[in-house]
Amino acid sequence: MRNIQDKTKKRLTIAGLGIVCVALVIAISSQFKTETPPDGGNAPASIATVEVNPSADIGGKAGEKEVVVPASEPTAAPADNTAPQTDQPVQNLQPEVTKPPEPTESQKTDPTRKPSGEKVDNVQATDHNNVQKPDATQTGEPKGGERKDGKVYLPGFGWVTETGGSGTKVDGDGNINKQVGTMD
Repeated sequence: MRNIQDKTKKRLTIAGLGIVCVALVIAISSQFKTETPPDGGNAPASIATVEVNPSADIGGKAGEKEVVVPASEPTAAPADNTAPQTDQPVQNLQPEVTKPPEPTESQKTDPTRKPSGEKVDNVQATDHNNVQKPDATQTGEPKGGERKDGKVYLPGFGWVTETGGSGTKVDGDGNINKQVGTMD
């Protein structure tokens, strides 16, 4: 016989496994199919009741008994009526939403009332271009950068001890990609 190459062996193995997988998928999916009744209707399956009458003697045969099977009737699916099933009242988590009535034009343009209907007292228009801002000296706060007893006032931080700042001067030619130290 001739030798099959490794590449051909791999391809045949993969093809065989692919066929097996397809067969398994078909077999599993056939298990999930729903069976339809032979009459083609959508009636749910019902259980037939059997009545046995031991006293009946048919045709002189004492050992046989009469079996009566009533015809199955399709029943309607029960409706989802959760409220009448219990004696508890139906609980609603949120009341029914209703839209408030539209305000009239006179209510919309009335400057003495808010849109919610509350009365506004003493309405005065302000000219925002001529508002004077309070000075820091009037409020008692010092200005930023003011020095006193070796401390500096920084707005938002208060009086901070002045350290004089510290820093080092790095020798360089402006090349930002230059290595500064050793990377051991």
